[in-house]
Amino acid sequence: MTSRHRFSSDPTFSQAWRLFRELHDAPSLEGAEKLVMWLGRDATHVRALDDALTLWALAGAAITGSRPGDEPIQEQTLQ
Repeated sequence: MTSRHRFSSDPTFSQAWRLFRELHDAPSLEGAEKLVMWLGRDATHVRALDDALTLWALAGAAITGSRPGDEPIQEQTLQ
């Protein structure tokens, strides 16, 4: 089974992804507490959140065209 299929069919990953997106899109103390409570219920929840955050980071890197370890591109300015 590939990672893509594991993520799409894993209800724990789906829950981690949903909770992360909710907190990201509308940061709140209630959302943070909800995520922390969920993480404390089962060790697999921590792994699922780690997978969700990894997916988020890789998607962002793909959009910007950067790779882990790349230095930010400094634009040349005329002075």
